[in-house]
Amino acid sequence: MQNINLYQVEHKRRDGPSPRQMTFGWVVLLVLMLLHAGWQAWQLRQHTAQADAAQLRAQQLEGDFERAKGSFHAPQLDPSLPLQLAKQEAANQQLQRLVSHLQRLGAQQRSGFVAPLAGLSERHPPTGLWLSRIRLAEGGSQMSLQGFSQDQELLPLYLQSLGVSPVFSGRAFADFELQRNEAGVLSFRLASRLKDEGQEHE
Repeated sequence: MQNINLYQVEHKRRDGPSPRQMTFGWVVLLVLMLLHAGWQAWQLRQHTAQADAAQLRAQQLEGDFERAKGSFHAPQLDPSLPLQLAKQEAANQQLQRLVSHLQRLGAQQRSGFVAPLAGLSERHPPTGLWLSRIRLAEGGSQMSLQGFSQDQELLPLYLQSLGVSPVFSGRAFADFELQRNEAGVLSFRLASRLKDEGQEHE
């Protein structure tokens, strides 16, 4: 008779990692954690050093500020300064009045009486005509002449000579009178005004 053993030992199947793999994984994880902790510690030291340096710099600046504040002296107003300023302003005003006066004198010399009188003297004929009265008004813009002439042809030549003079350029002779007295001498009177000013007064 043959015996048949129907009982068989079944071996369980293992699907997870092996103990060796688990140990390796724990070692790797521990190394990563140590590296991360070291990196965090290094960053902490860096930030701590920067904070200490900033605090030291702030203390130095605060010390500098306290020393500067201790040595600062508020400026004192000089009591004589307002008086000096008033004197300087008075001198400036006086100088300005002097400059204005000199400018007026210069303008009168350029367009006043000096230039027409010099022009009359330059254009005056040597003989045969003489002036008895010269009248200048309105800064020299208005001029009247009275005089005598022995030759009636000399007077137009004299007027023509005045007309070409740069001093009398632009003048219009608006009034002209001519008479002969008992002695046969011509008496004349003429008035002139600058053309632009004459138009403004029309």
